[in-house]
Amino acid sequence: MKILKCHRSALLLALLCCLSIETQANTSQASPDLAAIDAYVSERMRDLHIPGAALGIVQGKQIVHLQLFGVADAAGRRINAQTPFRIGSITKSFTALAVMQLVEAGKIELDAPVQRYLPWFRVADEQASAQITVRHLLNQTSGFSTLAGNAYWNSQEALETIVRRLQTVALSQPVGARFQYSNINYSIAGLIVETVSGQRYADYIAQHIFAPLAMRHSYTTVAPALADGMAMGHLARMDRLVADIGVAPPVYQPAGFVTASIEDMTHYAVAQLNGGRYGDSAILSPQGMTQLHRPAVSIGDIPIGPKATFYGMGWVVGPTNGTPTVWHNGDTGRFHAILLMAPERSLGIVLLANVSGLEHLIGIDDIAKGVLSLLQGQAPATTSTTRILFRLFYWAILFAPELLLIGVARGAWRWRRGDFAGLAQQPHARRKQLWCILLMVLPNLAAVLFFLFGVPQISGLPLTAFRILYPDVAYALLAGIAIGIVWSGVYPALVLLPQCRQKAVA
Repeated sequence: MKILKCHRSALLLALLCCLSIETQANTSQASPDLAAIDAYVSERMRDLHIPGAALGIVQGKQIVHLQLFGVADAAGRRINAQTPFRIGSITKSFTALAVMQLVEAGKIELDAPVQRYLPWFRVADEQASAQITVRHLLNQTSGFSTLAGNAYWNSQEALETIVRRLQTVALSQPVGARFQYSNINYSIAGLIVETVSGQRYADYIAQHIFAPLAMRHSYTTVAPALADGMAMGHLARMDRLVADIGVAPPVYQPAGFVTASIEDMTHYAVAQLNGGRYGDSAILSPQGMTQLHRPAVSIGDIPIGPKATFYGMGWVVGPTNGTPTVWHNGDTGRFHAILLMAPERSLGIVLLANVSGLEHLIGIDDIAKGVLSLLQGQAPATTSTTRILFRLFYWAILFAPELLLIGVARGAWRWRRGDFAGLAQQPHARRKQLWCILLMVLPNLAAVLFFLFGVPQISGLPLTAFRILYPDVAYALLAGIAIGIVWSGVYPALVLLPQCRQKAVA
């Protein structure tokens, strides 16, 4: 009997210890060091010269932290929880959600061809036109390239006008073959939402997503957002900030131009993490939300394994700092945003910033990833290699025209010194002249071709889009192209002119 009592006591003690440990773990998880997180975000903001930002953290069904940093505009207006920010391509998740709502209403089939809903829809290949489905659009596997998707940043034409014009666009990949991130996919999906619902895209999103989620400071058009105190955007140009909200092409409204406050975006995050529910409202079934978040097509070079990353329907699905996450970022050239969720931990992080630049494309995302690490008791990673590469690419493009001008100055100096005249008097002058020309002209032409075709292919942005989003880069590219073309013509003339003069005298 005594032994039994001892066993019971030991069992009770072990049970109490387990309960104590579990309680401590739950308390630790529910009470992260928010002050340390805020200090970390503030430090990184100074590093990236971010004027203003808003951070939201949700856990389960609760908003556990809202923190505002910096200012909304040059007048020093402080950011508050209701200040709208443009969220860029996070908008794609709204469009995918709208499509899935209409799927559950029986009005859209994901595997139906786009032509069922837009009978006039065409691309250059007639057969491919009939093969593209709604699912291909949402999974970014339609065959439209990133470059083709960014061709309309300088357009103010209506959404349907641009989509009808796609009949001349050639797909860069067979339909369904591979992932290619292309804004035009979600433009087409947004037009389908309009056609099927009988409502403008803006009205549909406001009625079926903003209203049930109590997103009272969220918009799809510019005027009401400005009237509600939208933050001023900023463009980072050579470490100097230029205040400007940027453009809002109508064709990209369903792909990148929702504007929302940090408070509203935490409501949205709660719904995403809880099977489509926020409070008493349900915007989608749990099964529908799961389908949106399901990995559909591989992104990058690792197709399988714990490090593999996929695209779902308006979401990137893959590991962040070793944690399975569902996320999307967004950038409009003057604002940057990211919504990062760890569904297994019922954790969501929203970070909105009123600045953009090539370095910010990675740097602001890194801040959100650092917050995720801190919430899990881990140290944030140092500056990512990708951010360093983006910075090097930026400065290399900006300094390229200067390097070309140095070559021009050197060639002009040699011409004035008479080096080319001396060259014409040497034996085998023709061969040496040819080598002189080739050694100068070929690098210049290579630079021109790289600026004209290589940079757009690598970045996915045509020069017209660079001019809108990153004008300093665009001016550097155009200057490099002009210098390279002109000097490639002038330099051979300088080399050959002395010989031509000698022949004329003879």
